[in-house]
Amino acid sequence: MKRISLVSVCRHVLWTGMVGFIMVGFYGVYQFLFGLPPVRVVEFYMGNASMPISFKDHGERIVSQYMEVGEILPNCGISYVCPHNHFPVHIFTGKGKDDTPKICVSGKYIIQKDINNGGRGLNLVVVDSHRMQAVHARRFDTYATDSSELELFLLREVRPGDILIALTFDEASRNLGASAKNLLAEIGSSQIQNLQFRGQWYLITQRGMKGFSPFELLKASKGGLWSPINEHFCIPRLLEGRTIMPDPLVLQNEPRAKFCDHHTDLADFCSVSQKHVPLKPAVLTNRQLVGSPMFITPIMVVGGSSLEALTLTLETVMSQPGIQPRYVVVVYNPDVLPDAPQLCKLFGFNSKPAKTKQYHEVVHAVFDTVETMFPGTVYVMMIEEGLLLAPDCLSYTAALLPLLHDPTVLAISAWNPNGFPNVSSRPDLVYRSEDFPGQAFTIRMATYFSQLRPDLRRCCNQPGWVGWLEVGRWEREVVVPDVSRVLRRPVGPDLEPTTPLISALFHRLRATNLEVSAVISNTEVLVVDRYESHLIHLLNNSHTYTLNLTHAALTNCAATASTAKLNLLMSDKQGVYVIPFKESDQSGVSGMKLLCLCFGLFHEDHTPPRGLHRGLLRFSMKGSEVIFLSNKSPHFLLPRYSRTTLTLP
Repeated sequence: MKRISLVSVCRHVLWTGMVGFIMVGFYGVYQFLFGLPPVRVVEFYMGNASMPISFKDHGERIVSQYMEVGEILPNCGISYVCPHNHFPVHIFTGKGKDDTPKICVSGKYIIQKDINNGGRGLNLVVVDSHRMQAVHARRFDTYATDSSELELFLLREVRPGDILIALTFDEASRNLGASAKNLLAEIGSSQIQNLQFRGQWYLITQRGMKGFSPFELLKASKGGLWSPINEHFCIPRLLEGRTIMPDPLVLQNEPRAKFCDHHTDLADFCSVSQKHVPLKPAVLTNRQLVGSPMFITPIMVVGGSSLEALTLTLETVMSQPGIQPRYVVVVYNPDVLPDAPQLCKLFGFNSKPAKTKQYHEVVHAVFDTVETMFPGTVYVMMIEEGLLLAPDCLSYTAALLPLLHDPTVLAISAWNPNGFPNVSSRPDLVYRSEDFPGQAFTIRMATYFSQLRPDLRRCCNQPGWVGWLEVGRWEREVVVPDVSRVLRRPVGPDLEPTTPLISALFHRLRATNLEVSAVISNTEVLVVDRYESHLIHLLNNSHTYTLNLTHAALTNCAATASTAKLNLLMSDKQGVYVIPFKESDQSGVSGMKLLCLCFGLFHEDHTPPRGLHRGLLRFSMKGSEVIFLSNKSPHFLLPRYSRTTLTLP
């Protein structure tokens, strides 16, 4: 039997181990150079669920440490689940400069108010197409600074395969250079070269895509005001570009074009650029007003004597967010405006002929039409001839509508007779007034039946701005805005005589609110039980200041109709400034009229001041509230005012 020595066994084991170690080493080197890496499983948000998706390693993007995440909104508000390998996106350019842009990616808002510095200029979000998650967000204010940083960002941060979401807000074209535009064009934009002042634009594209992106839109501004973009998408992980970008759909509005062929005198409405534009009602975006009865309240428009003026009125009515055309009726005289029905039909509005000669007959026709067409309606809004509605006229009225159930409130007015630029600066303020301003107002039908109809000929035989109901009617007042929500279009002397009252009311520049989303701040204090308490609080507040002016200074101010020499120190923007005085004639308002003339409020020699409430008058200057407080007001008895020695006039 052959003997095996211990040395030979050890030598054999050693050689076997060395050969195995070398073979394993060669296999490892081979796998490292030529083999496939292990498949990893990651999770990402898709639709409304998280799903495990496997993919090959691609050099995973790292989320920027500076990127914030705002509101979480499942599926970015899309009502259906996006298809496989798609992710939800919501973009919004804002409705005005005081709004904010929004970009939502896979259920998370990456650009929002106070999130990632979203704002004026170009707002960009980079999305990792593999995980379908945002990894970077930046804003470039190309209105204030040049686009050099934007160019570096596009070159360094947008890598092959990345999806870029770009969105403008406010004004982005001013300093957007040619190099930046070319870089955006290289990654799929076909419209960026056409971006102009306050144009609104978005682009969703992918680095490496061939051709033009199918997700791009540019809207030009109109008169310096932009057209908001609010879109929801399901974006694929891999975008397919278009070799040729198709022309945008041609706007078609054949009925409007035919109407304009016979009305070339309507220069704006029937211009070449406008006569094919469809007329669509504006969408209500303020969720707090959804369900308000204002949007099912009849809106009665007095046709007047000018088709051009009526056209402008109807355009501003159509632009009211939440407007429902079936509730709009134009009451017109067929002998004066025979083409009014065709015009109304273009907007989807109703029309009602009424052969009237006197104004009280117009008013009767308006409310009789409401009773016939909308039986049982609680409210009615009347818009007199030749008015342009502010963007928030309907929203303003909707916010105040519950006040009509206060038995001491007669109507809600959209017009302030004292609304001149230097004395009307607070869109958030609303007052109670003893006079009836007219122009555009909302009342309850029950009020018409009980207070207007019984004496319509004496009450309402002139336009509302002349004054339908007597001053001093303290038991029922009208709610009036500090800044008007309607503007009366100037009428030539051939259509109406130039009287002192018309000159005082309409032949001066007026302030009209242009904010779509102005919020009324004091609605809860306008009810009768709280309004007087609110006034006492204002008059006794620590931010209330008494302006002690001399008789000579005010007399000189009234003579020059300028407050320049009064040396008014009104530095507290949150303050209330009170001018207490005594009327020399307890039965008159000559002292109040002198102050109105001095400060630039409504003044006409033979007409009482407008906007009075129990012996005081409120308005605003440069954001501060001002109160003329006469000794006819019960609040004049407050100790800090009763000692005044100023007597006017």
